[in-house]
Formats: sequence, C-alpha cells, structure tokens
Amino acid sequence: MKMFLDTADLVEIEKWLSRGILDGITTNPSILKKAGVTEPMAAWKEIIALINTNSDQSLSLSVEVFCDEPDKMLDQARGFVKELNYAGTTIKIPILGIDGADRLAVIRSLSQDGIAVNCTACVTWLQAFAAAKAGARYVSLLYRRMIDVGLDARYMISKTRELLGEHQLGAEIIIGSIRKAEDVFDAYEAGGHIVTIPTKFMPEILFHQKSVDTQEQFLRDAGVIQ
Repeated sequence: MKMFLDTADLVEIEKWLSRGILDGITTNPSILKKAGVTEPMAAWKEIIALINTNSDQSLSLSVEVFCDEPDKMLDQARGFVKELNYAGTTIKIPILGIDGADRLAVIRSLSQDGIAVNCTACVTWLQAFAAAKAGARYVSLLYRRMIDVGLDARYMISKTRELLGEHQLGAEIIIGSIRKAEDVFDAYEAGGHIVTIPTKFMPEILFHQKSVDTQEQFLRDAGVIQ
C-alpha cells in the first residue's frame, strides 16, 4: 500500500514530504493549470528538488505528455526524461488518444527504452490489463470517473488486481479521481496498490475524533488540562 500526492502545489508537496509518508507525486496538465504553473519543466524540477531535500529515495514523479500524436508523444517523453535526469521520473501516457485509438505501442516503446510509464485515463479492467501487458509500470484507474459512467469502480479495481497477479505482471494499480475522503479507503480495500490523493483530503483521512478524545483523556489524567 503506497500513498501518492495528486498536486503540483509546492507548499503542499513540501508539507507532506516532511511527514515522511509519501511514495510519489502525480501531476497532469489540469493539476499544473490549477496550481498556476506556466512552465511545467521548471515546476517538475522544483518538485524533484523538494523530494531530494526531504527524502532519501527517488520517489515516483508522474509527468504527462502534452500532445496526442504517437511519434510526438515518444519524442516528448524521451525529452522529459533526459532533461529531468531523475530516477523517479514516470511518464503518463493515456490509454486512448482523442481519435479513439489505443496508445499501447507508445507504452511498449517507452517501456523497452527503460522508461517508467504510468498509463492514465483507464476506466475498465481490460484497459488497465492491456496497458500492463504492454509494459506500463503503473496503470491508473479513475475511481469517480468510473462511477460517473455507471461502472462498478471497486470491481474494476479488484479485477485488475486479480489479473495482474494471475499473469504475474509487475505493474501497480494507481487509483486517481478521488473526490471524497471515503474514496481513499474504498480504493485501497478494493485492491489498489496506490491511491493518489488530492491535498485537501489528507488531513481528513488522517483524522478521527476518537483519537482526539483519547489524547484529551490522557492529558486530563496527567493534570495538563481540566
């Protein structure tokens, strides 16, 4: 079970890296836009600097290509990896292009180059399974987007986990599109290896009133509070 942070907000990234609980950071064009990023490469380099300062490991950093044509995706992905020069760089490639065609050949080519790929925008177990077979290191299933179109998100996750094990594929399942704190728990329980969590839910998933009540009792018994 791993925990990624779904943001490009440098303040939040540093805050949660300092807690020592993160295994990675995920970004995409929408996340970068929300964070006010106008120079993605510069932002990614700042995130890497924060990881290097706050961790003794090369945590995964997902960066997404900004084009849709296969040849351009390959060129851009390889360029990102070269310029970032960071062991944890993971390239996000969507399972489908806007033309509806699969992008499995792109995933396979990058994987054969030794580049870690996070296949994103998966909403069915078959998409995720195909991406893993093509060589993706991570397959991202979008939890709430699956629910939006009437799919059983928990089943999609558990079926993917079953197939990865059955076929001895080394890919890990990332669950994204988290819109409620309870989604985090549901995604892990369904079999997700990783949940990438928006920063606003981090305090909520760590909080429980009973924990607060217990500490209050301890302090009262210690005479610290009345």
